[in-house]
Amino acid sequence: MDQAQREAIRKKAEVLAGEDLGETGDMLVDMAVQCACAYCQRRDVPEEMEQAVAVLVLSLQERDGVKSVTRGDTAVTYQSRGDPLTFLAPFRRLGGLKEEKP
Repeated sequence: MDQAQREAIRKKAEVLAGEDLGETGDMLVDMAVQCACAYCQRRDVPEEMEQAVAVLVLSLQERDGVKSVTRGDTAVTYQSRGDPLTFLAPFRRLGGLKEEKP
């Protein structure tokens, strides 16, 4: 992954989040790309896959998933974005058996 692609994924994640990712943004993008490539059994991230990786970046950034807290009679509401790996399903390659050479 080159710097231009890292910046493109980060920008998409920031648009989805509605805020800047801060100084940990590049590290989150790198971790999300590694995770996505491992999950999809790929060595690259095509441009079409960048949005799905951006969603994965946001899931890594989530602190505790709490959406709102009410203190009188105590109520906690959690966010549910679903499993971010489902966005990577169209890009997943199934592994095959490798033939051993004699």
